Amino acid sequence: MRTSGNDTFCTLLANGPPAAPINPLTELLRWLVGRARHTLPAIALGVGEKIHNTPEKEAALKRLRDALRADVEECLGDDGVLLYPTHPVPAPFHNQPVLLVFNFAYTAIFNVLGLPATAVPMGLAPREGVPVGIQVIGGRYNDRLTLAVAQALEEAFGGWVPPFPVAK
Repeated sequence: MRTSGNDTFCTLLANGPPAAPINPLTELLRWLVGRARHTLPAIALGVGEKIHNTPEKEAALKRLRDALRADVEECLGDDGVLLYPTHPVPAPFHNQPVLLVFNFAYTAIFNVLGLPATAVPMGLAPREGVPVGIQVIGGRYNDRLTLAVAQALEEAFGGWVPPFPVAK
């Protein structure tokens, strides 16, 4: 994200320009005393943003990203989609993701690749009773296709279901 040419994550956490970026270390201290304005995973991402690779390493990572994007787009063609889980397990309970920090990779990889991804609610996990979903991935600039497939899947599978009885 840092090398995208867009606003940094720390700037986005501060609600974007003209606001000054947040200091993630200050925010971490605020989190320790229960006064943070952001979640621990967001603060950790802000701290990670401050870690810089060498220019050679950055170039190698960009080449790897571009090669992976080209491979995925070659597989998808002009009108293909990839159905991929949004998370490796049914929806975790509040604060559980703090312990499973790499599960975000299921969605983050498509952000890094710059590919459109539309998350689709697919009902509740039968055993756990918590939401499950899938994401529809398309080639660059094929947002309309991912949205259309997502809408069809949502209609076919019932879409979002409240995980608890709703009083009427």
